[in-house]
Formats: sequence, structure tokens, C-alpha cells
Amino acid sequence: MARKNIPTGTVLNTRKNLRTSLNETAPQSSWQLFMDFNELAIVEADSPLILNAGSQNAADPLINVTERGEYRLTAGDGNGTTAQDSSQFCVVVPVQADSGNLSFECRVKIEDIAEVSLYVGFTDITTLEEPMSVSGTTLTTVCTDGFGFVFDSAMTAPKWVAAGVDTNMDATGEGVTDATAPANGVYQVLRAEVNALGTFAEFFVDGVKVHELTADVCTPTVNLHFTVCLTGDGSNGTGEYAHVDYFMVSHDR
Repeated sequence: MARKNIPTGTVLNTRKNLRTSLNETAPQSSWQLFMDFNELAIVEADSPLILNAGSQNAADPLINVTERGEYRLTAGDGNGTTAQDSSQFCVVVPVQADSGNLSFECRVKIEDIAEVSLYVGFTDITTLEEPMSVSGTTLTTVCTDGFGFVFDSAMTAPKWVAAGVDTNMDATGEGVTDATAPANGVYQVLRAEVNALGTFAEFFVDGVKVHELTADVCTPTVNLHFTVCLTGDGSNGTGEYAHVDYFMVSHDR
């Protein structure tokens, strides 16, 4: 509900003002997590985040102290598997689609789009896992439940892909979006919203709707965790990064 501006000097406890305020309808429930990464460092145990990294020079995400602040994910330079080359953070607090109006928004950039994959969205576990990837034109959903954006340098024509999965059933309509493909070092704002039944989702890039899913987006009663996961493709060297300027997860009804 929008905040009202009350003129200076207004008496709030008159009969008229009390009657008006008591008749207004408040949201049944709401929840929001917004992180802008202005800290000097994030300590996992003192934050709402779980940090995961592969074993081959991949690193836990960390603060990159720069203008406006950003969070850096560092891919490994091993064999291209999650176990060796993924860098990931997950929000420990779970959300469910049936709580109503579940959405995420994330401003993110990839430093080198030629040698990595990146997933931005919801997944159902918080341990190290690349929730989704693409090879050629084939999408692989590793998570059992979740939805989001995936970009993979192994795609035939790399672009953002909108995808979802409901109890291992891939969503109807998932595939390449109409969005502008990522470019090296250029921020884009990714946003997705799902209905309370988990049957319909809309995807936006830089404020423009680029795709929708029309069935089997996610199970509405399953705990979902927002995550960003960067993975090297096995041919990259060290120093392959993605940066997150901010993210927001919310629901209200």
C-alpha cells in the first residue's frame, strides 16, 4: 500500500481520521529482501546468504568495492563442472509461490560471455548446484523446482533463456527470450514474476517483457531460494567474473 503524505499540523486522532484509517484494507502479508552490496565484506554466518564455490580456483562471492558497490562471483578454471568451476550465492530464507506475487529482480553483468554460464533465479536447494544450463539448443534443468534466466556460452545462439521446472516437469513455453543478449561488462536488469498457482510467469529485461511461461513454472508449495550461479565452461582461464549490483526478492498478497 502506498505511503500517504500528511500535511504538517494535521491532527491524526480526530473521529474522521480514525474512521478513515480503520476502514482501509492492509495487505494480508508481505515480505521483501533487498541487498545493494554496500558493505566492506559479507560474513556468511551474519547474513541471509549461503556462499558456495567449486574446488578449482572458483571462489565464494565477495564484495567488490567500487562505485555503488557490487558482489563478485568468480568462476573456476577446471573441467567445466559445477563441482570444480561454479561460484554461487543463495538466499537462505525460503519463499513459496502460493504466498502470492512472488518475484525477483537482479541487476547483473558478465565480464566475458564467451566462456561461462550464468543462472539467475529460484532453485530448491542451497548447496552447490548449477540449477540450469544450455548446450546447443538443449536446456538441462538440474533443480527439481525453480524458475529464472539462464545464459550459456555453449548455446548455438547465446541469449537469455527463460525457464522453469515443476517437480521435474519443464515449464511450457520455456526457451530463448526476445531480450538483448548479454554483452561483456554491461549491466542488465532481470526480473521475473510468478502467479500463486505456479502456472504462469512473466520475464522482463531492462523493464521490457521478453517472455512468458504458461504451465509448470514451479510447484506453488515448495520452498524456493533465490540464487545467482556462475560456472566456467572448462576452456576459460582464471579471473572469469560476474557482478551483481543489487537484487530484490519479494511477495505480497
